[in-house]
This record gives sequence, structure tokens and C-alpha cells, in this order.
Amino acid sequence: MKVEMSKTKRTLCLVALMLTNLAVMNDLVVIPVISDLYGEFAGHMGLVNYIVSGPALIIVLTSLLASFLCKKLDKKVVLIIGGVFFTVGSILGVLVIDPYYMAFMRTLVGIGAGIEQVVAVSMIADVYEDENERAKATGYYNATMSFVGIAYSYLAGVLASSGVWKNAFMCYLAAVPMLIFLFLFVPSVKPDKDAQEEKGKEKEPLGFRFWALEISWFIANLLFGATVLYYVAVYVSENLLGDVAFTGMATSVKQIVGFILCLFFGGIYKALKRHTITVSYFIAAVTLVIMVVAPSKFCAVVIATICGCCYKIVFSYMYAHGFSLVPASRIDDSVGITTAVYGIGTFFSTYFATWLMSVMHTDRATETWMVAAVAFAVLGVVEIVLGVSEKKELS
Repeated sequence: MKVEMSKTKRTLCLVALMLTNLAVMNDLVVIPVISDLYGEFAGHMGLVNYIVSGPALIIVLTSLLASFLCKKLDKKVVLIIGGVFFTVGSILGVLVIDPYYMAFMRTLVGIGAGIEQVVAVSMIADVYEDENERAKATGYYNATMSFVGIAYSYLAGVLASSGVWKNAFMCYLAAVPMLIFLFLFVPSVKPDKDAQEEKGKEKEPLGFRFWALEISWFIANLLFGATVLYYVAVYVSENLLGDVAFTGMATSVKQIVGFILCLFFGGIYKALKRHTITVSYFIAAVTLVIMVVAPSKFCAVVIATICGCCYKIVFSYMYAHGFSLVPASRIDDSVGITTAVYGIGTFFSTYFATWLMSVMHTDRATETWMVAAVAFAVLGVVEIVLGVSEKKELS
């Protein structure tokens, strides 16, 4: 649905939508204190796993629900509802230091994050009708995602370095101005009546290429989450490389480079095209092997950053190339599905990590990263095979 706005209002709206990344990137606050959480609730490993990655599971449900709600309600209303859930769940998240209470509040965070991510991306398409302007706005949105990650990671590490891990959650106070911006600057976007009239028609299929990419996306989230996304703090701790502040700094460096890559993703994609994701998988495999074989502060900062940035590239690729594989009438559905798959893979990543540790009979997560490296290499080979197959179909 096209939204008529002045340039100033459109800019303020984009700023408000970019601020929703405060909800989307919520897990970056928790990452620097993961080791503390496992220590605090040593007898509740399953609950700690949920506290860390549970919101990603909730995102699966709410991302699909958000698409449905947008067909029934004003998108601004849906966005504000999501903002309220996130604000309450995040700010009050450590009011009580109890694993069950924290798991519940993290559930509220997941509800808010799922709604914000889907509706914000959808509204960018509504506000920016021109394809080039829309692409630019989407790039800014993704870059802001990394910038928020930088701020969250650094501040959480600094706040927790005082010895009180729950201080990291003070970062979530930023949810208040986010909610204010959503109230003030996001326009009303009511359901499209034409789309509602066509809901009885048979939907066009998404196609094999889309679903094959989604399977790859699921596995990638599983592997990245079980290594450099959630376990940098564990890697640093297991290999005696530094404290919480060092972990926060290492994670921030990763986010800074990721921010820059998102700004220039268009050029990367233009140069590599279909091979963008393949190259990312192989780089991820090599970097994980290096981190396992030669653990060091250099690896925790530089090599982990290279590997983590592969995730940024794959993430952007999914929202750039993935949507080009589906019919125009199914783009909104593909947004919800891609976000849901992201949530499923991310949620199960921590359970996958602890399961691998159990299977390999080790109490160290670092050793399991070699398995992830092999899996990334396999994904890269599969992408090469699919790429060759697609060329044959087009010829």
C-alpha cells in the first residue's frame, strides 16, 4: 500500500523503523553474560538455553502472526503492540533473579522482536515505493541492525564488568525512546482492501529454489548460533583469553565490521551474485577451524569477526536474493517465512551446541566448532551444485 508523506516525515518514519532493531538485536545484550547465566543457574541448563535463545523460537510464531495481523489491523497499531511487549519484557527482565521469571520475560521480548522485525521491513516497502529508494532504505535498516549490535555488545560488556551481570540489562532502557518514536512518526497503514478481496484466489507456489534456500538458511542459523554468534563469551572463558569486558569488546568489533559490510552489501552482491552465500559458507568453515586449532585473543577478535560477518552477508543475501525467487504476490509471505526460519534455527542453536558437547563427551564448546566447520563446507558444496543446476535450467 502506497503511503504519501513529505520527505521530512518519511525520514523520521525511517528513523523510527530503524529503532525497532533495538528489539530485533535483543540477544546481543545477553551474549556477553552467557557464562555468568550458566554459573548463576547451574542446575537449570535447559532454562538458561531458553533465556539465551528462547526469543528466537517465539519470533517463529509471532513473525507469522504479524503477517496475519497486518492484513486485519493498522500496521502502526501492530508495530506499537510489538513495541510494548518488548519494552515490558526487556526492562523488567531481571527485576527478579529467577530462571523461570527470566524465561517468561524473555518470551515477551521474543513476541515484541518478532512483530517489530516483520512489520518494520513490510512498512519500508509501503513508505518507499521506488525500488531504488526502497533498496537504499533497506540497506540503512540492516546497517542500523549492526550498529545497535555494536552498542549493545559494548555497553553490556562494560556494565557487566562491574561484577554484577544483571547490569547488562540496563541497555534495554533504550526501548523507551523507540516506543515514543513509533507513536510519533510512524504513519497509519491500514489493510489493503484489494488484497483482501483476492484472498480467496489460489496462491502461487513459492518454488523449489526458495525452499532449498530456506533449508540452507535454517542450518546456517543453527551453526552460526552454536559458534560465533552466541558462544564467543564461552570461547573466551574456556581458553582463558579475557574477562567479560574483553568479550564485549570482541563482540563490538564484530558488529562494527558487520555494520560497514551492510552499508556496502550492494557492491558485494553485485560482484558475487549467486556465489555470495557460497563464499560466505567456505570462509565460515575456514575461520572456525583456525579458532579451534589456534585459540588466542587474535582469534577471538579478528577471526571471530570474519566468521561472524559471514552471517551478516548471508542474512542480507536472504533478504536480497531470496525474495527475487518468489512471485510478487508471495513476497509478504516470504518475509514471514524467512523470519520464522531464522527464529527456529537460532532458537535450536544453543540446544544443538550442548547436544554436540554431549555426543562428543566434552565439557568444552570449542571442540564442537570443528563439526560446524565441516557442516559449513558441506553447505558451500551444496550451493555450488544448486548454482550449476540453476544455470542449466536457464540455458
